Amino acid sequence: MRYPAILALGLLGGTAGCDLFDNALEVQSPSTIPAGTLEIPANAQLLANGAIADFECAVGSYAVMGGEITDELIDATQTADRYPYERRTMTSSDTRYAVNSCVGLGVYTPLQTARFSALNVLSLLQGWTNAQVPGRDTLIATLQAYEGYGLVLLGEGFCTMVVSTLDANRQTVYGGEIQRDSVFKLAIGYFGDAITGATATGQTAVVNMALVGRARAYADLGQLAPAAADAQLVASGFVKNVTASAINARRNNRIWQENSATSDNTTLDSVYTNMTDPRVPFSVKLDKNGKQRNSVTGYPLYQQNKFTAASTPLRLASWDEARLIIAEADWAATDYAHADSIINIFRARGGQSAITSIDRDTVKFALFDQRRREFFLEGQHLGDVIRFGFLPDPPVGTVFKGGGTYGTQLCLPLPDVEKQNNPNF
Repeated sequence: MRYPAILALGLLGGTAGCDLFDNALEVQSPSTIPAGTLEIPANAQLLANGAIADFECAVGSYAVMGGEITDELIDATQTADRYPYERRTMTSSDTRYAVNSCVGLGVYTPLQTARFSALNVLSLLQGWTNAQVPGRDTLIATLQAYEGYGLVLLGEGFCTMVVSTLDANRQTVYGGEIQRDSVFKLAIGYFGDAITGATATGQTAVVNMALVGRARAYADLGQLAPAAADAQLVASGFVKNVTASAINARRNNRIWQENSATSDNTTLDSVYTNMTDPRVPFSVKLDKNGKQRNSVTGYPLYQQNKFTAASTPLRLASWDEARLIIAEADWAATDYAHADSIINIFRARGGQSAITSIDRDTVKFALFDQRRREFFLEGQHLGDVIRFGFLPDPPVGTVFKGGGTYGTQLCLPLPDVEKQNNPNF
């Protein structure tokens, strides 16, 4: 895959617009500005901001994609190449998830672009000095944390992965196909570096962000004891958001773009519309006669009210997530009483009565249920569905109104475009 093709201008993604990222897998345009004119110490903060902007756009697209594959969102359009997400019938030849920009609900290219952008800036920073770049250590730790999160999402969303890197001469080293657990282990390494660096320089927010990320990666690996150890270190009340803005489409909150007062691209599944939980806010979309509207394909239309504007941020990491990871570790260790005590904190938020179960399956589902409510439309549910083993609604074989029936595919296959552009295949 030709990730370096996007680096020359891609690192200015926060201000330059999405077109620079749409064709990361294609031949580099001869009109692009040479990276060397931009990659100078004076631009370090700008370069870092661009890499973060790449990630923020990518994670929004990932949240929509995960919502459609699971039971958070239902695709309500007549756009056929969107349907494999909803139908759970994705194949490696599907182009939308493989090569589309984050504005167009692509996920592979946007996430790999974000990851490689962070990697490129890290390489530059490691070649510069503190004298050349004030706050260099802060930038390094921050980008290591974002690199970790990019890997976590690639690991959670895809069946297998390729992780290409840069060598000491900043030349691309193409990766081979690896399994999901290997991706999570790579993420753990980046989070560990971020924690070490941020701790040494007193960057508390970065430390907490990386602790939650590493705990999440450990949980994805099924290593819940170290996951809990990290989660217990997260500061009370900590929240890290992905920012959004109305300034242009690339900066928009992607959930809002797809489901809002002005967008009927998706609707909500009955799993969520049957909840009476303030963490799952929604309303019925009405016509001029006060009756519920249907989509062009016949689905009842519901509007999510969690992200109410293009500029509404999306939560990436939090103390709440850390606490639920601790509860998951308690469950794994058969400490059901302590798991229940944490679960009940979250049940109270939803107006649900407390549970006092010591039944393993009951506690497991109660934990899964609180996670899907607490992290509604935040890009967590797909990883949870795979990790906990609860198949989403609608059941396999249910008729999809856009054509065909729901399948069993949850993770995204490694796309053909990677295999076609990577010399290791």
